Amino acid sequence: MGTRPDPSFYKNLARNLEQAYLLLSDRCLYESAKWTAEALNGLPELEDDAADDAMTEREPDSDSILIDVKSLDEMTPSESRSYLLAKACFDCREYDRAAQKLERVSTSSAKCIFLHLYARYISGEKKRDEQSEAILGPLDGDATVNKQLVPIINELESHFTRSPATKDDPFLLYLYGIVLVKHKCEKAAVEPLARSVKLYPYNWGAWQELSHCVSSIDQLPYVLARLPPTHVMTKLFEVATSQELFQSTESVFITLDQLETVFPNFVYLEIQRAMLCYHALEYDDSARLFDHVVKLDPHRLDDMDMYSNVLYVTEQRAKLAHLAQLASATDKFRPETCCIIANYYSLKSEHEKAVVYYRRALTLNRNCLGAWTLMGHEYMELKNARAAIESYRRALKVSSKDARAWYGLGQAYEVIEMYYYSFFYYQRAAALTPYDQRMWIALANCFDKLQRPTEAIKAYTRALSLSDSEPSILQKLIELYRQIGDKRNAERYAVLLKNSEVGAGEGGVGAKSEMGTRG
Repeated sequence: MGTRPDPSFYKNLARNLEQAYLLLSDRCLYESAKWTAEALNGLPELEDDAADDAMTEREPDSDSILIDVKSLDEMTPSESRSYLLAKACFDCREYDRAAQKLERVSTSSAKCIFLHLYARYISGEKKRDEQSEAILGPLDGDATVNKQLVPIINELESHFTRSPATKDDPFLLYLYGIVLVKHKCEKAAVEPLARSVKLYPYNWGAWQELSHCVSSIDQLPYVLARLPPTHVMTKLFEVATSQELFQSTESVFITLDQLETVFPNFVYLEIQRAMLCYHALEYDDSARLFDHVVKLDPHRLDDMDMYSNVLYVTEQRAKLAHLAQLASATDKFRPETCCIIANYYSLKSEHEKAVVYYRRALTLNRNCLGAWTLMGHEYMELKNARAAIESYRRALKVSSKDARAWYGLGQAYEVIEMYYYSFFYYQRAAALTPYDQRMWIALANCFDKLQRPTEAIKAYTRALSLSDSEPSILQKLIELYRQIGDKRNAERYAVLLKNSEVGAGEGGVGAKSEMGTRG
């Protein structure tokens, strides 16, 4: 993808995406179908004759091969009628009824098996949320579970054993991966999900579930080795997963540039770039990109809560108020809308109201990662460390790769002077974001309070290597070297401090970190 592909590439990719939209919609995978339609509209417009006259002699790559999916939809007339009724019930959110309509016919058709078990899974998730009751209440969290997970796992494994053909159905493998991830078996889920995307690469939901299995940047090469190396969907997965791991590296931006030559009008890629800039603390660039997205698609709410985080950090109250009004006019009952409104109240220092809206977001979607983390920040502002700690822990149950939640736990335990706990959580945050200066400053400060000056010096030195001679870090290094009796290094850093152009009183180590708010 280093150069612009020829027209035949686009023509075949467009056909595969059109086919994927129909296939995913027919299986009630509506979020994946919506993403596929956006990707299709992100392709450049080509003249029909230009596409027809494209070169056909060249060696086809993995993105230009049309996928045969007819075998995936094979059903008898009786199965087809039952499937149509079950799908109609599913679309009306009658999940138990949808599953019941396929009980007798689901043993022969892989498509019927999928919808039967998928309806049971969604029903189990719905009932779990209903039983959980209040956010952070006694029945919230691990106290309630989806009771359908284990039966679905057992039934799928039974189908795989009895009918080897089902092992090659990408949607059954995808569902198997979903329930394994929900059952906290992420390592076991990698193989079926990887096989699913190999058999059918255009199911974006399978890629997202696979991304949930990657908890650190060290695991990403292990997963990528099991995927089609040159496929455009693999590149999209690599960028999205790197972004979730806060990896705003040059190689990620290069891959993103390559993808934008294939999908020049794909809003999703622009949002990925905006969030990569956000993680790199380039807030102005991130805000500019999000502004453009809002102009292109003003009623799109997906990821707009991240835009509100950017506006919060840059203290653009008027823009944040406008975004809250726009989101509320579009859909008041979306978790993203509630998070945007909560950020607006937080910026006005109305933290109690902010907590109310974060709770609303979590009532609508208990897996809303940003709401758990940001509610933890609000509880910290309200001096409620216990509630903050529980909010951060719930965020990490949703995703263990959220550096903000690890950092928030470190801050919470530091406030209650439990420095060994604080050190552990700061260490996890630094492991996820090793190029973030704030993580190393927090670690160094923690080492200092634990009376471990040598380790504090190493952490401050690492933080200094990620900044331009920040005076506050230099001052701390001078104090620590004097503390251990190293006059030579203390004098060396004193000279650096003297030559520093920035005043030592600005941006001190004790200043409130943006990571502790929305950064």
